[in-house]
Amino acid sequence: MRLVRSGNNTEYMGTLHLTTHHMIFSAGDLELWIPYPMIHSAVLVRPPRRDSDDNIQAVYTEEQALEGSIRIRCHHFLFVTLRCTDIRRLYDVFATVKHLACVVSLEQLYAFDYRPDTADDAKAVEYDAHAEFRRMGVGVAGSVGQHWRVSEINREFQLCATYPPVVAAPARISDTTLTYAARYRSKARLPVLSYLHPNGVSMTRSSQPMVGLKQARSVQDEKLVEAIVATSEPTGMVPRFRNERNNIIIDARPTTNAVVNRAIGAGSENMDHYRQCRKVYLGIDNIHVMRDALNRLADAAVDAADVSATASDLGNAEPAGMMVRIQSSRSSWLSHLQNILVGVKTIVDAIDAGHHVLVHCSDGWDRTAQLTSLAQLCLDPYYRTIEGFVVLVEKEWVSFGHQFTLRNGHLGHPDRFTVVRAGRKRVPEHSEDIEDIDRDVGETESADDGAQTGSSIFGRFATRAFRGVQSRISSAIQTASDNLDDIDYTDPFFAEYPELHPDYVRPVDPSTGT
Repeated sequence: MRLVRSGNNTEYMGTLHLTTHHMIFSAGDLELWIPYPMIHSAVLVRPPRRDSDDNIQAVYTEEQALEGSIRIRCHHFLFVTLRCTDIRRLYDVFATVKHLACVVSLEQLYAFDYRPDTADDAKAVEYDAHAEFRRMGVGVAGSVGQHWRVSEINREFQLCATYPPVVAAPARISDTTLTYAARYRSKARLPVLSYLHPNGVSMTRSSQPMVGLKQARSVQDEKLVEAIVATSEPTGMVPRFRNERNNIIIDARPTTNAVVNRAIGAGSENMDHYRQCRKVYLGIDNIHVMRDALNRLADAAVDAADVSATASDLGNAEPAGMMVRIQSSRSSWLSHLQNILVGVKTIVDAIDAGHHVLVHCSDGWDRTAQLTSLAQLCLDPYYRTIEGFVVLVEKEWVSFGHQFTLRNGHLGHPDRFTVVRAGRKRVPEHSEDIEDIDRDVGETESADDGAQTGSSIFGRFATRAFRGVQSRISSAIQTASDNLDDIDYTDPFFAEYPELHPDYVRPVDPSTGT
């Protein structure tokens, strides 16, 4: 099997191993491991048609077979091309990878199949919300968190199906007030503590308020936000005559989106009712715009790499317009990243200055989790350790109900595995071609409805489902982290693109002075 990785035009000849959970390519001392869930899409490029009777069973010579390929795109911007002198084997690899990448149940993923090798690995400690709150000082007398308390109001997920069973709220706010405040927030995702800084100020998170066209308000929600702001005061109460609006309510959405949502009964806070707070819109687009931008960027990178490889074959050492192609794609990907990082800086600066921050978007599980997680990485060195990072992911993403299955595509998408003819644009061939390839390896596309429903529930309500499998996943994470040291491991297939930076200046060669 032959492999070419985009960005590195070297062709490696080696062996391809298709295990239950990984695709492994080895060429001498070099190895490239690709977990199947990391595969975004794959295209089988069939050799050019030789005659009108050419079909899936046609026999090709070795030279003709090498005109066919499998182009694999991964979620982490890894692009590889596989070629083989045996076209039937290439078809079998494509069908097998599709079958292993498009599973029908989450229990088929590696995290559920992994078994620790030693007894020490099995002792991995699960994420403990109470312990994490104690680390931040929540509910500890005489500490910065003395005016906070831990509540188990959501123990059975009756208040909010996508919130953790244990949350932290201001000590002077009762569970009854929390219940009424939740009714005012989309999907009952009320403001709760995300992070408590050593200086006593907090970062909280929620979903958008249900304001609507009639500008509805909730006294309980307003009291909850006021109590959050007061937790940094010595008495736990905001002075009556203090009118500064230093604390921030972050609305991650563009202003237009927030206003339009009023038509469906949602919207954004009316700041006339929230004392001591001001609002900041970050202008971060929703998941659909982000996905489109990422796809545009990935397509441009693949096209640029293909052109670069062609130029290399012709003896042209120039980068073949990589930067030009990426810029002309108009993906705005870097602009989206800039908006997120500007938002993180706004949060970090506010907390460092001693001001409370409430973060939300629409439902509070995509943009909100990005902002709160990155801000905590900046604010707290604990989250920059392996253990702390695991805690951060479980706290901000898993326990707050991020839709992993829907967003990450762990189950795979069969429609992203397509067949095209070499020399043509990437338009899928007839569906019977794919069916013939699948049939040759006995692939079954039928899925059990119960399994699909269960996996959908896991993705939609990660908090609830994670309780039953957390120890198994935590064990795998702990085992992996035990093997991580402060050593830089070099990817043998890694290729740098310094010339892609707009301000890049090529270094002077000491031998030639140019």
